[in-house]
Amino acid sequence: MKKQLPLLVLVFVVLFVIGGYIVHTSTNSQQAPITVRDVKVPPTQNVSDGRSLNESSSKSSGNISGEMTLSARSIEETNVPSVDPKAGEIIVYGEVKAVDVDKRVLTVDQQMDDNSVKVSPNIPLNKDAVIRSKQKVLTMAQMKPGDSVGVIVTKDGKARAVLVNY
Repeated sequence: MKKQLPLLVLVFVVLFVIGGYIVHTSTNSQQAPITVRDVKVPPTQNVSDGRSLNESSSKSSGNISGEMTLSARSIEETNVPSVDPKAGEIIVYGEVKAVDVDKRVLTVDQQMDDNSVKVSPNIPLNKDAVIRSKQKVLTMAQMKPGDSVGVIVTKDGKARAVLVNY
Protein backbone atom coordinates (compact mmCIF):
# COMPACT_ATOMS: atom_id res chain seq x y z
CA MET A 1 0.00 0.00 0.00
CA LYS A 2 2.85 2.40 0.80
CA LYS A 3 4.33 1.81 -2.66
CA GLN A 4 1.02 2.76 -4.36
CA LEU A 5 0.37 5.84 -2.21
CA PRO A 6 2.40 8.30 -4.36
CA LEU A 7 0.60 7.05 -7.48
CA LEU A 8 -2.83 7.45 -5.85
CA VAL A 9 -1.95 10.97 -4.66
CA LEU A 10 -0.79 11.90 -8.17
CA VAL A 11 -4.01 10.55 -9.76
CA PHE A 12 -6.12 12.41 -7.17
CA VAL A 13 -4.27 15.71 -7.80
CA VAL A 14 -4.61 15.36 -11.58
CA LEU A 15 -8.34 14.62 -11.32
CA PHE A 16 -8.80 17.54 -8.92
CA VAL A 17 -7.01 19.97 -11.27
CA ILE A 18 -8.94 18.78 -14.35
CA GLY A 19 -12.27 18.97 -12.50
CA GLY A 20 -11.50 22.49 -11.26
CA TYR A 21 -10.58 23.60 -14.78
CA ILE A 22 -13.82 22.19 -16.22
CA VAL A 23 -15.94 23.89 -13.54
CA HIS A 24 -14.05 27.17 -14.00
CA THR A 25 -14.46 27.25 -17.80
CA SER A 26 -18.13 26.26 -17.70
CA THR A 27 -19.08 28.94 -15.15
CA ASN A 28 -17.02 31.71 -16.79
CA SER A 29 -18.14 31.05 -20.33
CA GLN A 30 -19.94 34.18 -21.57
CA GLN A 31 -20.10 33.17 -25.21
CA ALA A 32 -23.58 32.54 -26.57
CA PRO A 33 -24.06 29.70 -29.02
CA ILE A 34 -24.22 30.65 -32.68
CA THR A 35 -27.73 30.42 -34.06
CA VAL A 36 -28.77 30.41 -37.68
CA ARG A 37 -31.98 32.14 -38.67
CA ASP A 38 -33.91 31.12 -41.74
CA VAL A 39 -35.30 34.21 -43.41
CA LYS A 40 -38.45 34.15 -45.55
CA VAL A 41 -38.76 36.57 -48.46
CA PRO A 42 -41.83 38.82 -48.20
CA PRO A 43 -43.93 39.65 -51.27
CA THR A 44 -43.04 42.80 -53.21
CA GLN A 45 -44.69 45.98 -51.94
CA ASN A 46 -45.81 48.36 -54.71
CA VAL A 47 -47.40 51.77 -54.63
CA SER A 48 -50.42 52.59 -56.77
CA ASP A 49 -48.52 53.60 -59.93
CA GLY A 50 -46.52 50.35 -60.06
CA ARG A 51 -43.18 51.67 -58.82
CA SER A 52 -41.62 50.19 -55.70
CA LEU A 53 -41.86 52.19 -52.51
CA ASN A 54 -38.19 53.28 -52.60
CA GLU A 55 -38.34 54.26 -56.28
CA SER A 56 -41.49 56.28 -55.68
CA SER A 57 -40.10 58.21 -52.73
CA SER A 58 -36.70 58.88 -54.30
CA LYS A 59 -38.13 60.15 -57.59
CA SER A 60 -40.60 62.44 -55.92
CA SER A 61 -38.10 64.20 -53.69
CA GLY A 62 -34.75 63.51 -55.31
CA ASN A 63 -32.78 64.68 -58.27
CA ILE A 64 -32.46 63.23 -61.79
CA SER A 65 -30.12 60.37 -60.78
CA GLY A 66 -32.67 59.06 -58.27
CA GLU A 67 -30.69 59.93 -55.16
CA MET A 68 -32.07 62.06 -52.40
CA THR A 69 -30.12 65.02 -51.11
CA LEU A 70 -30.24 65.53 -47.38
CA SER A 71 -32.00 68.55 -45.99
CA ALA A 72 -32.13 69.17 -42.26
CA ARG A 73 -35.59 67.59 -42.16
CA SER A 74 -34.61 64.51 -44.18
CA ILE A 75 -31.54 63.94 -42.00
CA GLU A 76 -33.79 63.92 -38.94
CA GLU A 77 -36.28 61.60 -40.67
CA THR A 78 -33.61 59.13 -41.75
CA ASN A 79 -31.54 58.97 -38.58
CA VAL A 80 -31.24 55.31 -37.77
CA PRO A 81 -32.02 54.40 -34.15
CA SER A 82 -29.38 52.23 -32.49
CA VAL A 83 -29.68 48.46 -32.46
CA ASP A 84 -31.97 47.23 -29.66
CA PRO A 85 -30.74 43.81 -28.47
CA LYS A 86 -33.56 43.64 -25.90
CA ALA A 87 -36.03 43.66 -28.79
CA GLY A 88 -34.11 40.85 -30.51
CA GLU A 89 -32.30 43.06 -33.02
CA ILE A 90 -28.78 42.36 -34.25
CA ILE A 91 -26.40 44.08 -36.62
CA VAL A 92 -24.86 42.13 -39.46
CA TYR A 93 -21.72 43.37 -41.19
CA GLY A 94 -20.65 42.21 -44.60
CA GLU A 95 -20.30 42.79 -48.31
CA VAL A 96 -23.19 43.08 -50.75
CA LYS A 97 -23.23 40.16 -53.18
CA ALA A 98 -26.56 40.90 -54.92
CA VAL A 99 -29.52 43.28 -54.74
CA ASP A 100 -32.99 42.17 -55.85
CA VAL A 101 -35.01 45.38 -56.05
CA ASP A 102 -38.23 43.63 -57.17
CA LYS A 103 -38.30 41.21 -54.22
CA ARG A 104 -36.65 43.75 -51.84
CA VAL A 105 -33.95 41.25 -50.88
CA LEU A 106 -30.32 42.02 -50.14
CA THR A 107 -27.76 39.19 -50.41
CA VAL A 108 -24.87 39.76 -47.98
CA ASP A 109 -21.63 37.83 -47.48
CA GLN A 110 -21.52 38.12 -43.70
CA GLN A 111 -18.27 38.89 -41.86
CA MET A 112 -18.12 36.63 -38.83
CA ASP A 113 -16.29 37.09 -35.53
CA ASP A 114 -16.66 35.59 -32.05
CA ASN A 115 -19.75 37.71 -31.27
CA SER A 116 -21.57 37.38 -34.61
CA VAL A 117 -24.91 35.67 -35.02
CA LYS A 118 -25.16 33.83 -38.33
CA VAL A 119 -28.14 34.84 -40.48
CA SER A 120 -29.34 33.78 -43.89
CA PRO A 121 -27.37 35.53 -46.65
CA ASN A 122 -30.67 36.68 -48.24
CA ILE A 123 -32.05 39.44 -46.03
CA PRO A 124 -35.46 40.93 -46.92
CA LEU A 125 -35.94 44.65 -46.26
CA ASN A 126 -38.94 46.06 -44.40
CA LYS A 127 -41.10 48.29 -46.55
CA ASP A 128 -40.04 51.30 -44.45
CA ALA A 129 -36.35 50.35 -44.16
CA VAL A 130 -33.90 53.25 -44.27
CA ILE A 131 -30.97 52.87 -46.66
CA ARG A 132 -28.27 55.49 -46.37
CA SER A 133 -24.62 56.32 -46.60
CA LYS A 134 -22.91 59.04 -44.60
CA GLN A 135 -23.80 61.69 -47.15
CA LYS A 136 -27.15 60.70 -48.64
CA VAL A 137 -30.23 58.54 -48.57
CA LEU A 138 -30.06 55.72 -51.11
CA THR A 139 -32.48 53.48 -52.92
CA MET A 140 -32.05 49.73 -53.23
CA ALA A 141 -31.14 50.21 -56.90
CA GLN A 142 -28.17 52.38 -55.88
CA MET A 143 -26.59 49.62 -53.81
CA LYS A 144 -24.19 47.47 -55.77
CA PRO A 145 -22.15 44.29 -55.26
CA GLY A 146 -18.98 45.05 -53.35
CA ASP A 147 -20.52 47.70 -51.09
CA SER A 148 -19.66 47.29 -47.42
CA VAL A 149 -22.83 47.29 -45.33
CA GLY A 150 -24.09 47.14 -41.79
CA VAL A 151 -27.63 45.76 -41.68
CA ILE A 152 -29.86 46.10 -38.63
CA VAL A 153 -31.94 42.91 -38.58
CA THR A 154 -35.10 42.65 -36.47
CA LYS A 155 -36.08 39.53 -34.54
CA ASP A 156 -38.32 38.44 -37.44
CA GLY A 157 -35.30 38.41 -39.78
CA LYS A 158 -36.05 41.56 -41.80
CA ALA A 159 -33.75 44.56 -42.22
CA ARG A 160 -35.02 47.83 -40.79
CA ALA A 161 -31.91 49.77 -41.83
CA VAL A 162 -28.94 49.40 -44.14
CA LEU A 163 -25.87 51.55 -43.64
CA VAL A 164 -23.79 51.55 -46.83
CA ASN A 165 -20.01 52.23 -46.77
CA TYR A 166 -20.20 53.83 -43.32
